[in-house]
Amino acid sequence: MSSSIPFHNLIRFLDESLVEHYGDIKEGSLDNIVGSRVETLHGDVYNLVPDGQTAVVHELLPPIVSAPIFVCIGLNYRDHAKEAELEVPPNPVVFTKPADALAGPTSDIIVPADAKMMDYEAELCVIIGKTGKNIPEDEALSYVLGFTAGNDLSSRYWQRPPQSGGQYCFAKSFDGFAPLGPTIVHPSLVTKPLQIQTRVNGELRQNGSTSEMVFNVKQIIAHVSRGTTLRKGTIIMTGTPAGIAGKMPGQPWLKHGDVVEVGISQIGHLRNKLVFEAGN
Repeated sequence: MSSSIPFHNLIRFLDESLVEHYGDIKEGSLDNIVGSRVETLHGDVYNLVPDGQTAVVHELLPPIVSAPIFVCIGLNYRDHAKEAELEVPPNPVVFTKPADALAGPTSDIIVPADAKMMDYEAELCVIIGKTGKNIPEDEALSYVLGFTAGNDLSSRYWQRPPQSGGQYCFAKSFDGFAPLGPTIVHPSLVTKPLQIQTRVNGELRQNGSTSEMVFNVKQIIAHVSRGTTLRKGTIIMTGTPAGIAGKMPGQPWLKHGDVVEVGISQIGHLRNKLVFEAGN
């Protein structure tokens, strides 16, 4: 590991004795994290140092213990705005998800009986590493702990009129509707656009690149911190490319037992099974 950065691809995990650790996984092992032996780190996620030990990954946990809030950006890929038949906005479209939306990269997602017309949204997520306000674009990346992958799970039933009342938040705010992981890549290592994909039961649904974002990470951080304190640990979900179920022929909504896989290059894949409550 380079002495200039605390980690390359950070994971949070349980070892074979069910002891929790942070570890640094090699990029070449991103597809086979469970079962790998990794270097472990000591401290909290914002202040980590190698402890000279190793451990075997038994179970992956959310890469961050908790988040004060999820700040989400809508319509941030031109092809997604086009499929939604909406104009590309002049400023980022901002909505939020609550702290309890957080879930792990392999967690089963419990879908409430009232959450119908379930959809996926693969997203590059930014983890804020220090608190700031009115952050200039040219300083924005200094506030970033790292990048991870996320799935902005959404009940289109509660997002569309008349149920929505014209807002996004409730449709996306159920517990566990923001699985993240499996790794946090250090921002200094992301020097080119990242590929972003979604598969449902192995079928490719979304296939895009972060080069297609309307507003980049620096612009988003500057915008959402205007007059607003951006707390350490905040997760910014930066939008999704085209290919959502709601705009596919026949609208193939997610069903009980479906496995949704979101993958982003340099970060890895999260795979979550949806478990629908009775009555859904």
